[in-house]
Amino acid sequence: MFTVDASVHLNALNPAEGGSTQSQAFLDRLHRRPWPVHSPTLLLVEIAGAVARVQDDAKRGVELSRAVEALPGQTWVPLDQALAEKAAGLASECRLRGADAVYASVALRHGSVLVTRDREQLERLPPLVVTMTPEQALERLEALETTSPSA
Repeated sequence: MFTVDASVHLNALNPAEGGSTQSQAFLDRLHRRPWPVHSPTLLLVEIAGAVARVQDDAKRGVELSRAVEALPGQTWVPLDQALAEKAAGLASECRLRGADAVYASVALRHGSVLVTRDREQLERLPPLVVTMTPEQALERLEALETTSPSA
């Protein structure tokens, strides 16, 4: 199971950014099967806002947010009181930004791997939360597909 934060989705959308090709390859492989993905509903807001700001196109931001919402394998996790409290604790303990702590809390709650391009998450969350870059997660998917009988 995976939790994929906005940094990976946004990186995949921007071919001018380093790592974009790898982020796109990971997301394509993740949703092709599909593998289980637990995402906070916050992801939809972050994608819509970031795309609208960068491309100066509100309609495009909403369209891409809806496209992510419709991806196969997704389980959407709302920010309820318990998740907010866990995220607040992680934000404080690991010195994370609020949104980053929400993704980490979803991954922790569901026992999933957090896939991110965010250096602070990659450095500060282990050993509390398993974190990987898209490149590392792609390698894991490839290994799982070769050992899984239903692959």
